[in-house]
Amino acid sequence: MHSQVRLRTLIDLFHQTTGRPELLDKECLEIVRTEREEKLTFGQLKSRAQHFASWLIQAADIKIKDKVAVLGKNRIDWDVALWGIVLAGAVPVLIDPDRLVEAVKNHVTHTDCRAVVMADDYQDADARQELQDFGRGRGLGFIEMTRVPSYDASPDAGQLLVEIAPQVQADDTAVILCTSGTTGDPREVELTHANLIANIEGSVEKVRIAEEDRLGHILPPHHSFGLTVGKFLPFCVGAANIYTNKYRQISELMRDKNITIFVAVPALYTVLAKNIEEGLAKRKKKNPLLQFFDRCAPKLVGMSVVRKLGWDRLRFFLSGSAPVPKWVLDVFWRRGLLFYEGYGTTENSPVYGFNESPRKLGSVGKPISTLTVQIVNERNQVLPPGEKGEICLGGPCIMKGYYKNARSTEAVIRTDDKGIRWLHTGDLGYLDGDGNLYITGRKKYLIVLPGGKKVNPELVEAALSQARFVKEVLVVPGCQVDSTGIVQEAIKAIVQPAWEAIETHTNLSYADLVEQPQMLKALVWQSINECQKNSRQLSGFEKVSSQHLEIRIDEFQKTSTGKIKREAYIKV
Repeated sequence: MHSQVRLRTLIDLFHQTTGRPELLDKECLEIVRTEREEKLTFGQLKSRAQHFASWLIQAADIKIKDKVAVLGKNRIDWDVALWGIVLAGAVPVLIDPDRLVEAVKNHVTHTDCRAVVMADDYQDADARQELQDFGRGRGLGFIEMTRVPSYDASPDAGQLLVEIAPQVQADDTAVILCTSGTTGDPREVELTHANLIANIEGSVEKVRIAEEDRLGHILPPHHSFGLTVGKFLPFCVGAANIYTNKYRQISELMRDKNITIFVAVPALYTVLAKNIEEGLAKRKKKNPLLQFFDRCAPKLVGMSVVRKLGWDRLRFFLSGSAPVPKWVLDVFWRRGLLFYEGYGTTENSPVYGFNESPRKLGSVGKPISTLTVQIVNERNQVLPPGEKGEICLGGPCIMKGYYKNARSTEAVIRTDDKGIRWLHTGDLGYLDGDGNLYITGRKKYLIVLPGGKKVNPELVEAALSQARFVKEVLVVPGCQVDSTGIVQEAIKAIVQPAWEAIETHTNLSYADLVEQPQMLKALVWQSINECQKNSRQLSGFEKVSSQHLEIRIDEFQKTSTGKIKREAYIKV
């Protein structure tokens, strides 16, 4: 691990990038949302963020280290608010705009916010009014993102910002990310300037992103992955940053915006992989030679896919936030489409690294240079390569802690005799002989079967995601009663059907299928059973039975990064 970094704080990063004259007229950010399309240059971001920072200090009386919540979807004003708060020496508290009012109140209260910057597209008018009424009762300032009221800036406004920069220290909290729900133990994560700078610099070195790149992504900015990779990474080198939430038009966006690096979550790549396979299957029917080439020279077929889709400038795909099914990796890699599977946690700022070798599919590779990894057993002893245990990450990227929650912080972080802080991630895995990390599951989600065998639900989900009539699948503990009446755990699969594929197969409409639940379940089970029979990943005890299959008509509840909220479907 090499932990030396060049910059000290996010303020230094901002000035380093916006201080480059050649970048000022260059596109910094483009938002392509279904209801909002806008652009911002580096020069515009610089002037607007500095203006907002001055207003916060002079008109809103925001002091160094004050907490200011940011509540809104991805838009150019969100970046202006973030950087304005940072330049003012304050701490942005990033809140998921999908959180309902009570959850937002809890986060704002628990993090001691002095003001809230709220977008006009947060929830609805009633929710925004309720928050403002709540804020007035607590003396909180509410600022519309980022419509700064006109005010007479003092002549020394610029000098104030200059004087603030050296007062902000590398070990000061830079950002608070809110990861908890409306109840229970709050888990607002404090990341320092040093944490983020170390992670950014290690990530830039690993990704090899440059000014000429155009990074496209679907990542929400309040999430650690979206903040570091979606925001800071391209900003650091002066690359263009293109965000979209038009998930059905990803392929066209990559073509039309000349994307060179595309970052998303596994759920989206699973859809892309199925689309590529289905498109090729249709072409193979018309051209039998294509089937031969896809078997003998798959990279030539991959080149034809790239040309057909217009992805000529694409360098690689990058995935994070959850494990990628191995069959999805194979769809891309086999045809020469570079696909890097990454890993990380909010608590490590959040990038661990990614795998860039087709010989190591299923691995998340080696850590960035500012991070190190080890595997430990339950007695906290470091395990040798090949042995499974808990994944621990160490170095300057590891969070300051959970805000005002020393007990939770002490439960996951320890400092060794060399002064290195180690994060116990709760994830399970092992290192191979070359130092590549393989993740095998999450400690708290393991399903323990009657015979004592442990099942990793994510492994089963990855295998079943390939089933023809499965759109999304969640594996959770089910229950079965043995002959003596004892209730024991079993593997239960909750499936949202792939409606379009089933409609095409049956010539029935969605409404017809919903009215025939037994037939629908039989079709889904048939595709799952076939998938399990052909699977080389699943052992016999890891396979789902038809009696533990549940069909879900509605969409799963999801986080802002597209992950299914597993806890919502686990019955205690």
